[in-house]
Amino acid sequence: MNIACDIRNSNYKQMKLTKNEFIRRLNLITSAASVTGKTYRAIRVDGRYVTFIRQGKFSPEEIHIDELYELYFSEDAINTSVAKDYISGRSQAPAVAILNILEEQIKQESDRSPGRAAAAEGRDIPKTNAFAPTKKKRITNEVMFFLAMSELAGDEFLVSKSVGKPVGKSEMFLSDNYLDYDFDKHVNDCYEHLLHALDSDGSFSSASLSHNIDGLVTGHPILGTRIVEFDEEQHFTPARKETLISLKTILPDTHLSEYIDICNNLDYLNNAVLKKNRIKNRLNVLPDTHKEFIQWLRDSEENISGYIEPKRGFDYPGGRIAQRAYYDSLRDTAHLSPKNKSLEPPLRFAKKQFEDAYNKDFKDLSVDQLRYVIMNQLNSRYELKLF
Repeated sequence: MNIACDIRNSNYKQMKLTKNEFIRRLNLITSAASVTGKTYRAIRVDGRYVTFIRQGKFSPEEIHIDELYELYFSEDAINTSVAKDYISGRSQAPAVAILNILEEQIKQESDRSPGRAAAAEGRDIPKTNAFAPTKKKRITNEVMFFLAMSELAGDEFLVSKSVGKPVGKSEMFLSDNYLDYDFDKHVNDCYEHLLHALDSDGSFSSASLSHNIDGLVTGHPILGTRIVEFDEEQHFTPARKETLISLKTILPDTHLSEYIDICNNLDYLNNAVLKKNRIKNRLNVLPDTHKEFIQWLRDSEENISGYIEPKRGFDYPGGRIAQRAYYDSLRDTAHLSPKNKSLEPPLRFAKKQFEDAYNKDFKDLSVDQLRYVIMNQLNSRYELKLF
């Protein structure tokens, strides 16, 4: 194993950086070198991208910061093979080189800490409050869901970043361009209608989205091999409603109508969905279409944060919301591609459905309660009985 690419396993690394801190540290990097000695210069943060110039070249290239952060956050040992699942185009080597520099910065800071310096010089370590609480990584709702799912389905059958086993490109085919799936004509027709409703220009990169999947059950004796998605508030937008309505023309209605009902809940849209997308304004009436919602967003003069920024294929304020709905649709239909021969229809679980079952916030539910709702949904919606 390449030691230079395995920095994360050393003791100085305590927890992952937040995205803001990650970007701040990227701003400190101006050059990097690959393990083979190739250099990358003029590295700088430029909006949503990190730009660089390869050795022997004169034109800058770019790496999307979202992709770079996803690689950093999801993987422990990073090399170019792993990076292929996250970094689009041909920028895996510079991405790894940049992350190695970033990790070296963190290591050097750790080595310069008062405690380490004192220990190295044989001095007493400065006194600290031994009983001060240490900062623990927050257990997210998604982690809690997949812990419950893992107990039900069996850890050996579940792949998920939430249980330390992120989904990779080798597990299944998932591209950001629907034309790459070799779908039948009626599925492609559905996507043409869907993308028109989302006001997409259709400019997709064919990058892999496998690493974006929440989870995957593989080779299970009852569940088979299926995508498993835990859908929190940000997924129930007018854009998602548009895609669900389109998908009803080509898919069985296992979850589609239930999800449309959640999207049509104005109170939930205002107090949960918009809040999760960091949108400050609130709607007086439910938008009929995604385009109406986007027009409202423009008229409200909402600040364009990363939650609603333009995205490739959806180049307008609110594009990130449309992109998420489109990506959800690709996961809904991935099993229809001949490139995913063993894949069965996905299993979707909405956070709201757990909360409604017990009239409690998700964070207040026990693992036993989560398991009960999962089993009930598997049985009633998908006609799959684990026990």
